[in-house]
Amino acid sequence: MKKKNTVAPLFGFLTLIFCFISVACFFLKTWAAFWIFFVLLIATFIAFVSLRFSEIVNFSKSRQLRYGANVALSIVGVVGIAVFVNVIVMQRFDKRADLTESQRYSLSEQTRQILKKLDKKVSIIAFYTDESSFSAVYAKDILELYSRESQMITLAIKNPNSDPALIGKYGIEYDGTIVFESKDRIEKITVVDEQKFTSALLRIIQNRTKKVYFLKGHGEHGVDDSTNYRYRQVRIELEKQNYQVLTHSLLREPQIPKDCDVLVIAGPTKPMSTQGIKIIEDYLVKNGKFLLLLDPSQNSTQDVNLGLVQLMKKWGVKIGNDLVIDHQHFFTWLGGYAALDVQFEPHDITRYFFHEQIPFVFCRSVTPLEEKPNNLTVKSIAKTKSLKGISWAETAREAGGKFSSNGYTNGVDIPGPVSIAVAVEKKSNANTEGRETSTPTRIVVFGDSDFATDTYFATNNPELQDIPAYKPLFPSIVNWLTLDEDLISIAPPDLSKEVLRKMNVRQVRLVQLTSVFLIPLIVFITGVVVWWRRREGEVV
Repeated sequence: MKKKNTVAPLFGFLTLIFCFISVACFFLKTWAAFWIFFVLLIATFIAFVSLRFSEIVNFSKSRQLRYGANVALSIVGVVGIAVFVNVIVMQRFDKRADLTESQRYSLSEQTRQILKKLDKKVSIIAFYTDESSFSAVYAKDILELYSRESQMITLAIKNPNSDPALIGKYGIEYDGTIVFESKDRIEKITVVDEQKFTSALLRIIQNRTKKVYFLKGHGEHGVDDSTNYRYRQVRIELEKQNYQVLTHSLLREPQIPKDCDVLVIAGPTKPMSTQGIKIIEDYLVKNGKFLLLLDPSQNSTQDVNLGLVQLMKKWGVKIGNDLVIDHQHFFTWLGGYAALDVQFEPHDITRYFFHEQIPFVFCRSVTPLEEKPNNLTVKSIAKTKSLKGISWAETAREAGGKFSSNGYTNGVDIPGPVSIAVAVEKKSNANTEGRETSTPTRIVVFGDSDFATDTYFATNNPELQDIPAYKPLFPSIVNWLTLDEDLISIAPPDLSKEVLRKMNVRQVRLVQLTSVFLIPLIVFITGVVVWWRRREGEVV
């Protein structure tokens, strides 16, 4: 009998051990070990029951078991009802309440209205190598609001390193790329922003491919040339954003195509005819969108692009016949002082790569005119970083036409910081046919065209691997020109209302006294009173 009492607890103890190990193996999915320990669990449990069979029978008839079983069943019932109610509520009444004053955890009313009208399924895939990063978590929180608002949206977070096939399918180049995909269109976003997300949805709903025309016939950079000075990578990046890139010659067809959304003139080396200038002028008057990239005339005082320079004066832009130099912020391996490392100014074009380094080699100054029409907004978007005397626009030339290298000349050269790019916008009340229009004339002018060539834009040349190419710049310019960056205007939440008010000295002392002394004192006094009453035999 003594041996029986000793062995039975041992089998009971082994049963518990094998039970814990089996559960661990089940969750770890080590099935071989799970089945081994599960068999041992059954064996030891049978042995324990055999040795303590009479005690178990007697215990099953006891009052304690009945009470314990009733309590256990009550607990299981309550938990079951709670689980059932939570499942029903979660499926039928899945609502969230944003109690912040600025509604920073809610979608804007504009976005909600667009999601209500969404009539096609949209799959959103966010590619993040680190799903726990702040950017990934923030993007997931916002995108989940979209999926909760509309049943037409599905959301998935993917690690691009674990699924190379998706990288090839969507052409993922940057960590943090978010893909909006419908049956007939794909939009890619690299910035976590509600306005960008909703604009992508609008482009999917509209399903219209905008056309970008590159002018040719005057020595411009081509989109399909065979040299590194072509714009082939620019064309690829624009096509990734669903633009159709085409070429047009005014010599063959002396008018701008009616379906032209953006006209680009990139680095012409031959003069444009008076008729060609007039065609472009008429296009701009009719709310045209124009990107002009002009290089300096380095070997001659004669500017072959004088006609375009004079046309831009009418739009509040002054293009200098000079060469911009910076003796402090430059790229040594690209040509020294004339290879500029510029500073981007605040603007809708530059707001998402404000601090990026992009080389601009051999630039001319492009500045807003002081005297311009009141209905024009002309703003510099890129300037040299250095100040007067360190950066300037050189105007002096040698006898052969090349720029002088004698340094800054006060009163002659343009002092730094020197603007090399401007953006122009003109609000128009009506077009020539008298119909109301909401699209403004928009113009962007750069004093350099080489920055967007394959040499600098996305080079495969091993000698130029240190060049900081940044592909989103050119598409960002086109997006602004076509108004794609503001298909919808969503004001960011005003976080100033959520700033915690700073307590004064008196309030700080009150909090300290309450938390450090008053609350512990109340607990201590309560404990003493309870102890004293129990000591005297009173019922508490």
